[in-house]
Amino acid sequence: MPIEDKVTTSLTILITGFVVVFAVLLLLILLISLYGKIVSSALNSKAEKKTVVNVETPKTEVIPANVPTTNDSEVLDENGLNDEIIAVITSAVYMMYGEKKVKIKSVKKVPQSRSAWGTAGIMENTRPF
Repeated sequence: MPIEDKVTTSLTILITGFVVVFAVLLLLILLISLYGKIVSSALNSKAEKKTVVNVETPKTEVIPANVPTTNDSEVLDENGLNDEIIAVITSAVYMMYGEKKVKIKSVKKVPQSRSAWGTAGIMENTRPF
């Protein structure tokens, strides 16, 4: 076989190999991006279905001038929360969900499983550098 035929065959095989490899890489990129879009749209639709939203504005109370008022921090519900804390939590939830309607059914204190020292130690040892 003459050298010109060997060079031509080698270049043909080389170019064919490059074309096949890049075509498969592009196909993989398209498949992975399509899969990512499908999964993200499925997760977003589930998240939208789960959010029950209906923010109710708190009713303002008119206090007559002759009735003595109490300090808001002294008036606590059964969970140990006052109206100010509930208002702050409600506004934080509203800011997180934006224009979606949000309905807060209850606000409860979560019991702390660790002591304050244990929590501080975990925060100190796991903070990013």
